[in-house]
Amino acid sequence: MVLEDFATGELVTIAIDPDKTAIQQAQRLYKQHQKLKRAKDAVAPLLGEVQTELAYLEQVEAALTQLARYDEPADLDALIDIRNELIQQGYVASPDYRPSEARADKADGFRRLRTPDELTVLIGRNNRQNDLLISTVATDYDIWFHTQEIPGSHVLLRLEAGQVPSDRDCQYVADLAAYFSRARQADQVPVVYTHPRHVYKPKGARPGMVIYKHETVIWGQPQRLLRQTESLSSLESAGV
Repeated sequence: MVLEDFATGELVTIAIDPDKTAIQQAQRLYKQHQKLKRAKDAVAPLLGEVQTELAYLEQVEAALTQLARYDEPADLDALIDIRNELIQQGYVASPDYRPSEARADKADGFRRLRTPDELTVLIGRNNRQNDLLISTVATDYDIWFHTQEIPGSHVLLRLEAGQVPSDRDCQYVADLAAYFSRARQADQVPVVYTHPRHVYKPKGARPGMVIYKHETVIWGQPQRLLRQTESLSSLESAGV
């Protein structure tokens, strides 16, 4: 039987049983529709949980990718933080681990860089530090940067009261956010920025996961940083 779809107006071919009446056919299809609807309602929240967990694991992966080499002691400390976090989240078994082993929430260990106009930039090395940037370090005057819907580090541009960053400083920090993300190899990466008061950690959210509003989108260019520096260590030591 060929019928017109109510929503799209397109023709749809429906297989029918020649041994059933039209009413029986309609009843069969209606029951099938109700069954599929119940299945959809049951699967939707499960799918949401899986997507949330996947986003979290991709965030952890992005942090690990940036710590593939040890350029300074803070890199090893960041790896220890990630290990402890994965144990606490139940992904890694460690019979010898005790919660007291976890480092205190001190505002240390961030990557610290300088913009072209000599403003300070702080970059989280892992989810613990990403959380600290918002919960402990950031002020209402600072600006928070992050790649749009792409796992990566939280980046904080430090500002004083009444201070307004130049366009080239904002572009530089956007480039940093793109560089310290999963999209490092891309030519252009969408980066959002907003004030820290507009960045929220949902109740029950995993480490490093936040939502934001009142954001502005700017295109970061990580390849520009790669062309300017030969390695991550030279990027950090240059303080550009």
